Amino acid sequence: MVFKIHNRCFALLLAAGVLYVLYLLTLAIQRLILSPLAKFPGPRLAALTNWYEFYYDVILQGKFTAHIQDLHKLYGPIIRITPTELHISDPDYFDTLYARSGRRDKYAYFANRFGGARDSFSTVDHDLHRMRRKAISPFFSAVQISDFQAVIHAKVDKFCRILGSYQDGQVVRLSRGWMALTTDIITEYAFAKSYDQLDSPNFEETLHEALVAIYVTGNFALHFPIVFPILDRLPDWFVRATQPDVLPVVGLRKDLARRIREIRQDVNRSHKDATHPTIFHELLNSDLPPEEKPDARLGDEAQLIIAAGLITTSWALTVASFHLIKNPQAVAEIRNEVATVNAPWDWRQLEKLPFLNACVHEAVRLSHGITTRDPRLAPDTEIKYGDWVIPKNTPVSMTTVDVLMDDKIFPKPKSFVPGRWLENPALERHFVPFGKGSRQCLGINLAMAELYTTIATVFSRFEFELHETDESDVEMEHAYLVPYAKWESKGVRVTVKRAG
Repeated sequence: MVFKIHNRCFALLLAAGVLYVLYLLTLAIQRLILSPLAKFPGPRLAALTNWYEFYYDVILQGKFTAHIQDLHKLYGPIIRITPTELHISDPDYFDTLYARSGRRDKYAYFANRFGGARDSFSTVDHDLHRMRRKAISPFFSAVQISDFQAVIHAKVDKFCRILGSYQDGQVVRLSRGWMALTTDIITEYAFAKSYDQLDSPNFEETLHEALVAIYVTGNFALHFPIVFPILDRLPDWFVRATQPDVLPVVGLRKDLARRIREIRQDVNRSHKDATHPTIFHELLNSDLPPEEKPDARLGDEAQLIIAAGLITTSWALTVASFHLIKNPQAVAEIRNEVATVNAPWDWRQLEKLPFLNACVHEAVRLSHGITTRDPRLAPDTEIKYGDWVIPKNTPVSMTTVDVLMDDKIFPKPKSFVPGRWLENPALERHFVPFGKGSRQCLGINLAMAELYTTIATVFSRFEFELHETDESDVEMEHAYLVPYAKWESKGVRVTVKRAG
């Protein structure tokens, strides 16, 4: 009897094994031979399985962006990088793929990076995205940011007072300071209540660790989207005991949802008491349908706005400060230009200063903005690239880094050369760190206002000397949606003194 049971179990296992092998063979034939993407060049392993991407982005920690660049050198300007996705490396095609007109859906696979979040960045459907973006975009207009700049000035002045307290060769982790500054600005704008991270001694308490954890987890969750829903449901004590590294992920998401609830509970009084328009007071009072206003969805939107509003801007300030400190002549030129503008400085006036404008552009170029690919689908029509016809509803992506670091457009692309923007205004076409088209980053005006105001103010008041910091501390080593330097980097560290 036992022998018969064992035989049956073995037979079942054998049958299951045969069926699984047949499934894999069928899948391989479908992806490598029968798929409409089979004609496109690229590594066969990438066409066969998403584990190829997993290896470079999870095992090798954010290396797929760089690897895709290497693949283009082998296979040409259009390649297949996953079983379902194509990637193009051609700066002249950027405006076509990310066109403002026409329907462009997001790739649902990519939207799952943060567990199916319902923020506008992760929204798949073109029309739904347009509705969500329409509700938010007025708060990031140039006019609104100009109205808000008194708060930016106040935060930058506070930052300068803190810098002034460092004396006798004390070392400042300037990159941490930039993150504290940009966090306090965006949280004030979003909630009318700053996180006050500038008050943290030596800028120790910033969102740096939380955001690293979120982005690293996001690369894993791209392949296993259940990760974030599970984390959201686990009690803090359990996460702290079993996986303390991801506790900042849980903490930040819950804190942002809590802030939305607080605003909702007393939205009228809070809005009345606010000294400036705030995003979520206005959203809760907007004509968005009720199903667009639950705490969970607005919490997702808050995480997007907070993360996007601080990490890319603080990194741009980090890159800018490193290169300006290395180039005293550039700092002197900025001071000369800024001296021609009457105080208090308006960011739109600062933006018109040629050399300052060029320095900001060059720093943002080198900081890259979003560093991973951003796929689009044209659900109703085929897309053409040269002689290639891309089937409708096929995810097609490009990467801003490929454009911003193209040595044909930007000779010596790793070098900080502000003059290139003065000599060739046509480069503006290739200034794509904020993306382009209908899904271009909303925060461009706020980011630029912070960059112009902060650089003009801080470098007019202080002189810096780098401390145990080199180019590797401001160069992308890991691409986790946003760029990160080598993990062992301690950031841009400086000693500071008041400008003579």
